[in-house]
Amino acid sequence: MAAARRCLSLLLLSISVALLLRPLLGAGAPLEPVYPSDIATPEQMVQRAAELRRSINMLTGPRALSPMDL
Repeated sequence: MAAARRCLSLLLLSISVALLLRPLLGAGAPLEPVYPSDIATPEQMVQRAAELRRSINMLTGPRALSPMDL
């Protein structure tokens, strides 16, 4: 009985630690890039589009290359 209780305590402790460390390890989806503003320069909009494309690609996983990627 004591061994089962100890095993359960260790399991709960390890799960708690894993959940607490998860944000520190960078787990999860990347954040969406911030929209620059309505008066952003074209360069800022191009940069945001590239960051958004990178973010979407990370979420959707690998894909076949299209002619646009070459």
